[in-house]
Formats: sequence, structure tokens, C-alpha cells
Amino acid sequence: MTAPNVTDAERAERFARLKRFFNNRDRLCKTLGIEVTEISLGAATAAMTVEEKHLNGADVAQGGAIFTLADLAFGAAANSHGTLALGVNASIAFTKAATTESLTAHARETAVSGPLATYVVEVKNAHGETIATFQGTAYRKREHIDLSAWG
Repeated sequence: MTAPNVTDAERAERFARLKRFFNNRDRLCKTLGIEVTEISLGAATAAMTVEEKHLNGADVAQGGAIFTLADLAFGAAANSHGTLALGVNASIAFTKAATTESLTAHARETAVSGPLATYVVEVKNAHGETIATFQGTAYRKREHIDLSAWG
């Protein structure tokens, strides 16, 4: 959990460093053009523009690309507390096809019980239509994320 005596400015700086960490260290997301755009306590948003490289044989966004977008938002939200969190379970339901358009994934924490926390991620297109809903469980380890290099 977050330290109780952290100022809003210190928290904002930590979120900015965490955002830089994810956008630079997650090599798969960097290759796919997926990036974290916002992080707050227990929540995060990631975005990508569906391009030709993201399309499957049916000319719609490959499910794996959409899953990866949702997974990045999930990971950023789960790690927003400052301790290393790793996904231990995830599932996704696709509700609408996406073609070449901008997609955003909004993750929010829904429950915490000891070292486990659950998240719901909604993936939406530029029109606000839900493309997919992702649910994930993260395990929070005791170690803190070293963000010193991301100042």
C-alpha cells in the first residue's frame, strides 16, 4: 500500500515515474504502439491506435492486441500502490470488432484482500462503444518498484 504521509505532489511524481517506467520498459507494448496515458491510485488508462499490423485475417483488430492493451492498463493500475504486482489470472470478453481506430483501456481496482487485488478493464473505441471487458487478479509482492531511474 501507499505510504500514509505522502503529499499529493510526491504521489503525482511517483505516478509520472511509473508511467515512464511502463512506457519504456514494456517492450512488447512499445513495439505494438500501446502506451499508458494516465495512472492514479488503483486505476490506469492505456491507449493504442489500431493499425494494419494489429489486424487479423478477418481485417479486424487481433484479440491478442486488444488483450495486451487491457493487460497494460491492468498492470499499471495494479502497480500504482508502489509495490510490485504481477497478474495471476485474467480473462477477456470481446463484444464488438475494432478496425483502424483509437482504443482506450480504463482499469479500476474493484477489490483488495491481502496480497490479492482484482481489476476490471473496459476497452472502448473513440465513439465510447465497449469493445471488450477484461477482468484480472494481481498478486502484490512485498518488494517496492525501483523508479529512481525514471525521474
